[in-house]
Amino acid sequence: MFNSLFLMIDYLPHSLNIDIMNISQEKYFGLTKRQRATITLHGMLVIVVGSFAGFAWLISLCGSLELWPIPPIELSLPDQKELWRNAHLGPIGHGMIILLIAALAPLLKLTKREASIMVYATLVEVWFNVLGFQSAPYTTNRGLTADGSFINIFSYSTFYVAVMASFVILTLSIMGSYRTMKTIN
Repeated sequence: MFNSLFLMIDYLPHSLNIDIMNISQEKYFGLTKRQRATITLHGMLVIVVGSFAGFAWLISLCGSLELWPIPPIELSLPDQKELWRNAHLGPIGHGMIILLIAALAPLLKLTKREASIMVYATLVEVWFNVLGFQSAPYTTNRGLTADGSFINIFSYSTFYVAVMASFVILTLSIMGSYRTMKTIN
């Protein structure tokens, strides 16, 4: 198991044209303040989206939207209570994860190119997950397979892209933290 993990860690930087072994010749900067602020902003926006999705979860549980002193508003949503919960909590969880990435960014020694890839991969991962979570309640099988209706294929595709971006984020995080670890006595 560990051999395959190390092979993947060794292969992925080469596929991205990143020379992990040539540490002494390249300058490592990590993420800039602007890049960290961009990740932080999007993390907060995703948490807001997840918070508003909590209303859909409330509606699916109660059958209406009740906000005192306004009388209850009868609304109809697909009866997928678990998926509406995921649409609420999924973006909040992913928003917190990318806030953690922004907070831990000073510990990652990355080149400018790697830092740019990290930011784009983080934004792709978080927003494609949000799209998948928000569209899943309207699907027939939660967006777990690429068949059926358009919305099902859309949900599946967004989750698929998010998973690929997650692997890029994890690879760059491991590389950056490994480089930092090598410089600490």
